[in-house]
Amino acid sequence: MPTDPIAKAAFDVIEKHCSRCHQAGMLTAREKPAKNFGNILHLDEIAADPHLIQAGNPEGSKIFQQIINKEMPYDVNYEFDTTKPEVTQADIETLRTWIKSTGDQEAAACSGRKFVTSADIIADITADLQKQDDSRVRGMRYFTLTNLYNSCATDEAMNVYRQGLVKLLNGLARRSDVIKLTTIDPEQTIVAVNLQDMGWEESDWNTVLAAYPYGSKPDVKAFDFITQQTGAMLPYVRGDWFAFTASQPPLYDTLLQLPTNFPGLTDKLGIDMASDISKFVAQRAGFQKSGVSQNNRLIERHPITTGYFWTSYDFSGSKGIQSLFLHPLGPGGPNGFHHDGGESIFSLPNGFQGYYLNKSDGTRLDKGPTQIVRDPSRRDLAVTDGISCMGCHDQGMRKAKDEVRKAVIADHSFSKDDRDTVAALYPDNAKMDGIIEDDFQRFNAAMKRAGLDPTLKLAGVEMTNALFKRYEDDLSLRRAAAEYGYTPEEFKEHFIDAGPEAIALMRRLDQGIVPRDQFENLFSKFVEGATEDRLLDTSNLAGAQAVAPPVFKPTSGGSFDLQLISDKSEYRQNDAAVLRITATRDCNLFVVNVDKAGTGTIIFPNKFQADNAVAAGQEVVLGGPGSKFRFRLADIGQEKVVAVCRIGGSTRGIAGFQVDPVNNSFASIPNFDQGLTRQIIVEANEDRQQASGLDVDSKKQAQFAKIAQATGQKVAPGAPDAARQSVASTAIVIPVR
Repeated sequence: MPTDPIAKAAFDVIEKHCSRCHQAGMLTAREKPAKNFGNILHLDEIAADPHLIQAGNPEGSKIFQQIINKEMPYDVNYEFDTTKPEVTQADIETLRTWIKSTGDQEAAACSGRKFVTSADIIADITADLQKQDDSRVRGMRYFTLTNLYNSCATDEAMNVYRQGLVKLLNGLARRSDVIKLTTIDPEQTIVAVNLQDMGWEESDWNTVLAAYPYGSKPDVKAFDFITQQTGAMLPYVRGDWFAFTASQPPLYDTLLQLPTNFPGLTDKLGIDMASDISKFVAQRAGFQKSGVSQNNRLIERHPITTGYFWTSYDFSGSKGIQSLFLHPLGPGGPNGFHHDGGESIFSLPNGFQGYYLNKSDGTRLDKGPTQIVRDPSRRDLAVTDGISCMGCHDQGMRKAKDEVRKAVIADHSFSKDDRDTVAALYPDNAKMDGIIEDDFQRFNAAMKRAGLDPTLKLAGVEMTNALFKRYEDDLSLRRAAAEYGYTPEEFKEHFIDAGPEAIALMRRLDQGIVPRDQFENLFSKFVEGATEDRLLDTSNLAGAQAVAPPVFKPTSGGSFDLQLISDKSEYRQNDAAVLRITATRDCNLFVVNVDKAGTGTIIFPNKFQADNAVAAGQEVVLGGPGSKFRFRLADIGQEKVVAVCRIGGSTRGIAGFQVDPVNNSFASIPNFDQGLTRQIIVEANEDRQQASGLDVDSKKQAQFAKIAQATGQKVAPGAPDAARQSVASTAIVIPVR
């Protein structure tokens, strides 16, 4: 708990509204943090994360935007839980005040830390290769976490990221020996493995390279040595990218060599399911609810040569032929149940786990349908094969209490044969607890042999998921610079001479954040112009399999995104600024300059550019060459520019003020921030009401909750995303010297 009064006040607000979903150790009604975000009360940590907080800029901060847009708290705004408090205007102002007081805390973890260069990475790999036996040199491969270290990830986080990477590598290995955590550099940012130990071929590594978007050759002479020794065009890749891409289909399926259908999987593992069931070798547990399934669920264990195979039977409903309690013997047969799909967990030769999703007909699935199973840690709520299973089964198999055995044995409407079959297939809870405990210990023992801590998490998030999340988060200047091998200062210096598009990217990063998907697409475009590296074409390597992009992709902050940048990062008094604004959807745009007293001056629309309707992707330039007006920064200090774009509603209203660009151009609005916040809250309420099918004229949340309870209406998955997208806003803070 902070001692600073401003931070303490913000802490109290966040604890009241956010900790129940996003603070490990304080969660209610959930087992793990929502969206894999579990450190909301560690204010120093979230203030150092530009993905969440933009220093000194509330309107540019994701947490603040989600609250004023009524995206969060989710249970209050979309599930109409009237037992939870609503966020008040006073709460919002408290958060605004705290974010305004924050400084650049991201750099604090880098204090006294040596920046690791590409030359350092190559030197460390060279030294490691020279230590290897001749028979092992060609198979050596490396995963770097150097960019995370250089961008100020804490020592605690780096420890989790290392272990999360090695856990994933073991989950993709094909040999019986574990891959042990081995780093080769003083900073422990380079993890070494050998293809022989993984059970991989060179073609498997080439498959990884074929999907790698960051392949480049550094201007370091020793690079040729390491490629010659290993026989690889590139013998190292970034560990954060690998954790994101290889932990989910299709690369996960390819590297683990998963068959395209469930019978193929059971054949590969040597399982005769029908025989196991008929001989009562299989063991089952059924229950009404689980942490994943939306309806009743059956889990079933089969022994395999490497340990265990668990599969589930999941349903879109719990009645009739989909009820385990009416049809406990299925699937199949005249009295069998009809399920919709399943999830499987199986021991790998090294004791780690593999995962598989399938439809009821056996077809392999990349994602499970959300009406059947859900993963609350994913943005789309979908259970994604691999990564979702790793997060849920972070320490192996989970305890399960059967509810079918007792109910069926006591129900004499079932025949004696059926009751005896259920008694044999569904062991009592004590026996099942022992079975699960043995499998749990098998996985934990494998983790420990690899040098991993089975209980290790980062802010309540499983280790591989934590590294996955770090990759998908939006990028700040410091994080983007580290991915090009630069400090922030070096990044600016090199990108300023790399052409207009590179400068535009640099300005965006200097003034805010850039979504991962956009940055990944742009990365290769500037490598040769802004660095001494040369791009590598890894698309046609020997034996490489063509792999589609990951099924779960980082996305640009929702379907309605607004981008605002200025032509400089710092100005002199009376300089003229040029602003560029782009929206991802058709909308009506407002741009307002807010001075240090809080008064907003509407700079767009105006009498020179009166039409504020903009098309998706259209760049609006204010004050540029040929413009009939200039936007001058008259006061020394910091000024803020806010952009708001609205779909529907008033095309001329902003912060309670009706804009008349022709007769009252460049009008002023006192207390602009508070007025804009109130307006967005009202509009967000209306959007939510429309999406839920509730009365849009009602004004009180309690009324909506009563209607929802009476009608049984809830906002369907995905509907909130559509509902809350009628207003997009962002802001930049401009220093004037």
